[in-house]
Amino acid sequence: MIGFACKYAPAELLAGFGLDYEYAQPQVKAFDQSEGLLYPCICGYSKALIDESLRGAWEGLLFTDCCDAMKRAHDVLAREEYSSFLVGLPRQNNSAAVAQYARELMRLIKALEDAMGVPFDEGRFRAALPNKAESAKEDHVVLLGARLPQSLRDLCSSLSPLPVIDMTCAGQGRGFDPPPCNIGLEGLLSWYAAQLLGQPPCMRMADVEIRRSLWENPHCKGIIFHTIKFCDYYGFEYMQIHTEKPVLKLETDYTDSSAGQLRTRLEAYFEANKFGNKRQKPMEKKKESQYFVGIDIGSTSTDVVVLDPDRHIVSQSIVATGAKSGEAAQIALNEVLENAGISAGQVQRIVSTGYGRKAVEFESDNITEISCHAKGAFTLFSDARTIIDIGGQDSKVIRLGPSGNVIDFAMNDKCAAGTGRFLELMARTLGEELEDFAKMGIFSKEELRISSMCAVFAESEVVSLMAQNKEKSSIIHAINASIAGRMKAMCSRLKAEGPYVMTGGVAMNPGVVQALSEALSAEIKISPQAQLAGAYGAALLAME
Repeated sequence: MIGFACKYAPAELLAGFGLDYEYAQPQVKAFDQSEGLLYPCICGYSKALIDESLRGAWEGLLFTDCCDAMKRAHDVLAREEYSSFLVGLPRQNNSAAVAQYARELMRLIKALEDAMGVPFDEGRFRAALPNKAESAKEDHVVLLGARLPQSLRDLCSSLSPLPVIDMTCAGQGRGFDPPPCNIGLEGLLSWYAAQLLGQPPCMRMADVEIRRSLWENPHCKGIIFHTIKFCDYYGFEYMQIHTEKPVLKLETDYTDSSAGQLRTRLEAYFEANKFGNKRQKPMEKKKESQYFVGIDIGSTSTDVVVLDPDRHIVSQSIVATGAKSGEAAQIALNEVLENAGISAGQVQRIVSTGYGRKAVEFESDNITEISCHAKGAFTLFSDARTIIDIGGQDSKVIRLGPSGNVIDFAMNDKCAAGTGRFLELMARTLGEELEDFAKMGIFSKEELRISSMCAVFAESEVVSLMAQNKEKSSIIHAINASIAGRMKAMCSRLKAEGPYVMTGGVAMNPGVVQALSEALSAEIKISPQAQLAGAYGAALLAME
């Protein structure tokens, strides 16, 4: 099997030699081999190609020089004596470019004839050419930007209530007009070159204006925009998309390290933008049922709220999540029902949320923490327009509309910096209990600065400040200010505005709240139920 790594690659020519081929779609757990062969700042797709190729996923790879990363991957594989061929790709789509590319195609044929010792079979080539697909004439969600892993493409399709059409740089699907007959090999290659160059252009081509039609299509109801880490080309295009259609931006590096966070982002996107009919589990009504439960399973705590039919909280519980989130959810539920004197049979519906929501076996439905925190916070503060949630392992900013609908959101889910775990680490480093640590930051005597938001490097800075005999209160204030600066940047990216409401356990940290209020030059509204906002929102959604 030969892999090809670009939609412009002349893969069907391989069929003329009886070779099987497929679009190369690697996904690895880590870059075990490529890290030692490439600079770290090369895109994840190129590194994944190298790793999978050297593991024997394909017998050879067919590249175009569509970008520097592809050329570098080809060079590395050739140096490792792996079978790899690079085709020179023109950047234009005109008669001169077609003639140039046709010459490149002939060069590939000659190289394969020399290597295999057999002539090119024009009939096999023609038989392998796929027909051009019809343009979409039904409502859909479109995938735009850079190529994305197959697992992420499948996830988008499984979660979307509308058909998902892949229009990324490599996903439009190969399809050509029927080739003319009796035009000779040179004429056939000229036709083939024109067909390849006539596909919707990728961002490496000179004229990309036609790409606007991909998101301006009236049948396009939503956009999922994908970029690859260390690839700037589609970052430029993302900045050009000005549309009223809901847009979600995702970035991956072609490893599976962020699968859970990506699912959360996608689920929240589809929950906030109700395309078509939302899939739900049917509600099983019980005659004696009258209570609704929300369970928020976070990395640190599992929070449970029970509502009566009048939307009043009749019981609540917060327990440590521990190693098994499913068990924590059951313990918390048992505790909250016992405290309220309610039997399991009196609960009509249970909605789980949070990072461990999929681990709850007894839930009626599960909904992302984006939707649940939005629902809970807006119910507590009906004028809320921006929610800031700092949790145990991630932080979020959620923009709301006047009716409490989610307009946009951003998540910091790739690093522990600025989260509850980060604060716990800083408290241990300073030798303070977390409760005392939270209060000390408001009594700062000196303006200090923590420049790094990486938890490891920030710890080193704190140790250095301690060695300089700086006051603990001033160091803690600097830590709080660094968190506030990070959250302010997330708010700025979303063009967020007040009134601001803070949810999550860190909302109970007065030092962080004070620093955040100063950074945003605005009041931060906090409910006594701030930590329970996610569970409260889940219970409200269970009722609805």
